[in-house]
Amino acid sequence: MKKLFNLFVSLMLTVLALVTGAGANVVFAMAAGDLPDAGRAESGNPGTSVEVSTETGNGTVPEGGSAEVADGIATETGGRANGDPEFYTKEIDKRITKIRPMSTPIDTISRYAKSIKSGSFEVKYYSVGTRPVKTTTSEVTNIADAVSFVLPVSDPSMFTEDDTIRVCGIKGKYNYQGNLYDQASPKTPDLVLCVCGQDAATQNPVCFCVNGDMKNSQSVKLPSAIPAGTTLIRMGKACGELDVQTGRFASLPTAEVQYCQNFMIQVEQSTFDKIASKEVNWNFSDLEEDGIADMKLAMEYTYLFGDKHMIKHPSKKNMAQWFTGGIWYMAGKDIEVGEYDATKGVAVISDNNLVDISKDLFVGTGVGNKRKVIIAGSDLLAAFSKVESEKFRLKESVESWNLKFKSWETDFGELLVIHSELFDQAEMADYGFALDPEFLTKAVHVSWSRNILDLKKAGIRNTDAVVIQEVSCLYLRYAKAHARMRLAQSDESSSAS
Repeated sequence: MKKLFNLFVSLMLTVLALVTGAGANVVFAMAAGDLPDAGRAESGNPGTSVEVSTETGNGTVPEGGSAEVADGIATETGGRANGDPEFYTKEIDKRITKIRPMSTPIDTISRYAKSIKSGSFEVKYYSVGTRPVKTTTSEVTNIADAVSFVLPVSDPSMFTEDDTIRVCGIKGKYNYQGNLYDQASPKTPDLVLCVCGQDAATQNPVCFCVNGDMKNSQSVKLPSAIPAGTTLIRMGKACGELDVQTGRFASLPTAEVQYCQNFMIQVEQSTFDKIASKEVNWNFSDLEEDGIADMKLAMEYTYLFGDKHMIKHPSKKNMAQWFTGGIWYMAGKDIEVGEYDATKGVAVISDNNLVDISKDLFVGTGVGNKRKVIIAGSDLLAAFSKVESEKFRLKESVESWNLKFKSWETDFGELLVIHSELFDQAEMADYGFALDPEFLTKAVHVSWSRNILDLKKAGIRNTDAVVIQEVSCLYLRYAKAHARMRLAQSDESSSAS
């Protein structure tokens, strides 16, 4: 009853003040004085006591009071400092920066490369290479008095009967007239051998010397020993007058096997998480996009450095798991880049080095494609970028396969370079991989797919769920068209590695 009476009195005073023109401060002061919880602390009330002057309207602040409230002005500063910290909302930046730690150039290029449909996890492919024209001796050949001799070589399969062989760095001794060659003359040809058979035990070619020490027309001897590691070049056949056949040439595709890997990622969002209010608009599509980016990144590593296996592990109840092999190990060349500068403590690439790199990449591949892609770690790319010559600086931008490259060109061919953080994260910043896109093939057993799982209906979990899946692999044809690359190292680093 007392509260109702006080309310009635307050209303009457308000009406009276409006009629008589009394100041609003007077009315507020009188009304507030009679109402509990209106600013005057009562027993058990933690509120702040504020006394208001009926003449000026300026508050006087008792000990422990708030100047902000006492001044009759509610401020954000005072509220945040002394009030409930959650009372005031905070401005939220609704934009989300979807961090992508690295691009995936190999995966991207593979999706534009030649693709085949595979009916199995196991992919068998064939590659035809050209017969080599270059090899080396595998040990010292010291047979000066022999009419014919076995020539130990690194690759015996490249020679057949009647092939002629140039022995690089060793001069011939006699010309066709039986006169001695001038060993100091640049016109003196290198030693030439001719294959006259094959050693049954070692399969190495049996040779005689064409321009060696001639005792008579039937006895031709080697002028000196041939050191181990001497370069040999296979040249044309020299058949006899009555020959109607010679050593057989065979070129058969070489079979290789690669395994497809079942790449999968599952993305889930609980029903309660989906319906909950969020400061940031992060929904299932964002989760799915982030999951795909993570899956592609992991696939990139596997495509490069995976090891081919098929495992039946007890954890999978002996169900087969297929692991794909990495193309890093399929490349047929290893190339050292630049020269180590002990003063600077880094490898330095000169114009001559770049020409040699191009030569190594394009010569001896067995194929004639004139464009390579180098996927480089940051140290390797930095070394390329520091080349000072205007002729070979990386300055031309080339866009291909939805990727942006820097390029340079020599007489041997064009090189496109792109940075990949994959090598940096794998602690291989000074490495790179030279790829011939024309001979990169992707085999797909199950194409990229998105499968929706109804886990709620199955009674498993109260979530929305999808599974992203691809069963695929990469492989390289013509191994020598691709190369592993590394910056030149100091002698200490080289011996340690």
